[in-house]
Formats: sequence, C-alpha cells, structure tokens
Amino acid sequence: VLERVKPERDHNNRASYRDNWWIFGEPRKDLRPALAELQRYIATVETAKHRVFQFLAADIAPDNKLICIALDGGYCLGILSSRVHTTWALASGSHLGVGNDPVYVKSRCFETFPFPAATPAQQAAIGTLAEQLDALRKRVLAEHADLTLTGLYNVLEKLRAGSALNAKEKSVHERGLVAVLQSLHDELDAAVLDAYGWHDLALRQACMVTLGSFTSRKEG
Repeated sequence: VLERVKPERDHNNRASYRDNWWIFGEPRKDLRPALAELQRYIATVETAKHRVFQFLAADIAPDNKLICIALDGGYCLGILSSRVHTTWALASGSHLGVGNDPVYVKSRCFETFPFPAATPAQQAAIGTLAEQLDALRKRVLAEHADLTLTGLYNVLEKLRAGSALNAKEKSVHERGLVAVLQSLHDELDAAVLDAYGWHDLALRQACMVTLGSFTSRKEG
C-alpha cells in the first residue's frame, strides 16, 4: 500500500483521500445510517436500458453505479416499478452513451415524484404484487445462470410490442417465465393507477392487455 497507493494519493485533489491515503475511501455518512435499521433496501442501476427496481439485502454494499433508496416496503417497490414512475423517470432523467440509455437522476426522478394517497387496502395490494415480482425475478435468475434482467426485459418489451421472438428469445421467454413477469407488471400497473384514482386509464390498460392477448393468439 505504501509503495503502490500512496504515490498516487499524494497527487489526489481530494484532501480526505490524499491525507488518509491508506483508507480505501470514505464512509457514506448519509447512506449507512439510513440503511442501519433495514433488512433490505430498494436499488436500481443508475444508467440502464430498462428501469428496473429490486430489493437488495442490507449487507450488500452498493457501488457508485447503484441508486439506493432506503425503503424496505413492498408498496414502495411497487410504486417505483410501475409504468407511472418509470415513465416519469424517463421524462425527468437524462440519457447517456451511444445507446442513449436512460439515467436515473435522484433529484429529479425520485425526490420530486408524487406518490399516490393510497388507502391501506391499495397499499397492501400493490405491496403483494411487488413482492411477487421481486421474488419471481430472483428465482428465475438463480435457477438459470445465463439469464439476466436485461434479457428478461428485452423479451418483455418485444412481447408488448407484438414482435416475433427468435429462438434464443423464445428460450428466455420459457425459462425466465416472462409471461408471468408480464402478467405481474400488468396487474401492478393497474393497481397503481387505481391508487392514483385514474380508473379510466386502468380500464384502458386492461382492454389493451386483453386485445394484445387476443391478437397474439390469433396470430399464433
């Protein structure tokens, strides 16, 4: 450490890194206390093709590429995983790279986002669906080492667009239970819309889902 780390740290512009050259970094004074009483927290990758939120165990130390939210309830995960929030985040955030991937900007995407005034029953329904969604994704990824969240959601987006799947995507669809994933997301979206009082949008979404299912069966 003295030979390989200190010479580089001697030229670091950040005083805490330069003066405490033998320490890997700095304690996160806001994050660690916020997570101290939690068994899990919500996280999403800062820059990602698909905006996916999931629970991480509290003993997992996040790196700088993760956006961490010190909430452990299924209701909160459900709201953030809904199309209401992901659409908001896409419009409020920024974009990066050749693929123009969406960037989740905490100050604009989360801190200004208006959660609904949901009733206890609505919160419970949303929380249950979110727990099922999180558990399903974790289970299929644990069972199939070659599957990824990005791969699952690539197939899900093609299903929503009504596009044909190739052989590899059909394998992901089958082993990753993408049809179940889609169903849980649709139910979650409807429950969140209901919590906002947007019953007409929830009804319209249900009609679109039914029409899409009918069209897929007809084409098949």
